[in-house]
Amino acid sequence: MKKSFIFGAALMLMGALSFQSCSQETNPGEREPVTDPVTADINAGADLVTLLEKYSVDGVLALPAGAELTIEEPVILEVPVAIVGDEKAPAKIIAKAGITTNSPIAIANVKFVVADEFKDALIKMNTLPTEGLNDKGVYEIDEVSFSGVTVENLHSQFFWTNKQHYYIKNFTFDKGSIDIKGAAKKTIFDFNSGGFVENLNITNSLLIADETTTWQKGGLISTQSGKKPTEVSSADNVNMTISLIGNTLVNICKGQTSCNYRENNKSYQFFVVKDNIVTDCDKEGQFLVGIGTGRIDAKLATTNWQASGNAVTWGGKDVGAAENSKSGIENACVVSETPAE
Repeated sequence: MKKSFIFGAALMLMGALSFQSCSQETNPGEREPVTDPVTADINAGADLVTLLEKYSVDGVLALPAGAELTIEEPVILEVPVAIVGDEKAPAKIIAKAGITTNSPIAIANVKFVVADEFKDALIKMNTLPTEGLNDKGVYEIDEVSFSGVTVENLHSQFFWTNKQHYYIKNFTFDKGSIDIKGAAKKTIFDFNSGGFVENLNITNSLLIADETTTWQKGGLISTQSGKKPTEVSSADNVNMTISLIGNTLVNICKGQTSCNYRENNKSYQFFVVKDNIVTDCDKEGQFLVGIGTGRIDAKLATTNWQASGNAVTWGGKDVGAAENSKSGIENACVVSETPAE
């Protein structure tokens, strides 16, 4: 069984709500501005759990423009939730603890500032529910979505399936940014130890790490020790598609292979890597190969890969030609023209 509900409606509402502001409204004449109840509770120190309980409508919590609040203690969610800030004035959340869920979750137009002392995953899955598992003992979730989400000072995983057998059909990180500060050998998008993601979309976003960051293999995306399709679904044709489109990546997995999957170079794995700007990521001239876990099978390069328009540099020099050669994918990367001697 899939976790289903009002979440489809919640996702549709996110787009509409992201253009609305719940901030103070000034009445005509000389009357004082009227503060809406959500803002009043935030100003009084209400936590995220309280706001979700009091103000969620059909699973959607709309945060006022410019709202600022703090997560002091772990937030545990057991129902589908969408948290939506204002597109022009995103809500700011100081994360001294993280969010744990066992249900679909969508967050839009929110800026997380991670406290120095918080070293755990920002968003992670909880222990499995006792009901609703499919015939493989796996809990299916249709949608996990982050749009316009900014993360500053991240020290650990952004998202982690937390050693639980979750099957996430669609995972999206779009129009956001993640700034990593000295994270010690962690994976940003981590489906390890039981998790499986069918469609992973990282699009139009900035991922940047400082020079002190240390990396392990699979520091960008990992399903190592997770599930493979035959272990999560009764369907015959479950594929895994990784899409990286229109992103800027700086110092991500510098010196290490960026991705690590439960199985590598399999026919069920598909990759779409287009129009990314990549600086000092993975190993020199091996960004595409790193997306393929350090090797790209020659046959799969022609059948399971779509790659074009990527601009890749290492140490300030264009390495597009090396990327094309090592990956076996022609014209996957832009190659700068070299002036005649």
